[in-house]
Amino acid sequence: MATPRTYVLTGIETEVEMSEQTEKQQPDIVQLWRQWLTDSERQFNALSQDAMNNEAFARSVGGFMESYAALQRVTAEAMQRYLTFVNMPSRSDVVALGETLRSIEARLARIEETLQIAAAAVDAEERGPATVSEPPRTRRPAGMPFTEDSAAWAPIPEELRR
Repeated sequence: MATPRTYVLTGIETEVEMSEQTEKQQPDIVQLWRQWLTDSERQFNALSQDAMNNEAFARSVGGFMESYAALQRVTAEAMQRYLTFVNMPSRSDVVALGETLRSIEARLARIEETLQIAAAAVDAEERGPATVSEPPRTRRPAGMPFTEDSAAWAPIPEELRR
């Protein structure tokens, strides 16, 4: 067991054991901060909700958005005029140029493919008719009489012979 310690507080002697000191620990700073943050967030959300449900607030936000859209449009037009003045392409000009280039590349690829097909056809004509290997005949052609020699090269099962 821990020995009691004696403390003097404003002229009064007090004995406190170690176990009593550990029970009276300092509050957790992180927990206090977390609680403050949660309470602040709830209060801010309530305030924001009240403000957004107000008709005047909705009108002012709508007016701000209209003003911002008008400012953005005027800025884009001014930038277009400036770029034209200094003889530089705008973003829309570069995008249009990219689309044109992409369509030219696609047409060129189709032309190359057509030329390859035509070149293959010309090469095939120059080499002459291609020899096509036919599969071996295993059946007797119609109208050909059956002989023992034809039975050797074209075996036909007995049940199919007539």
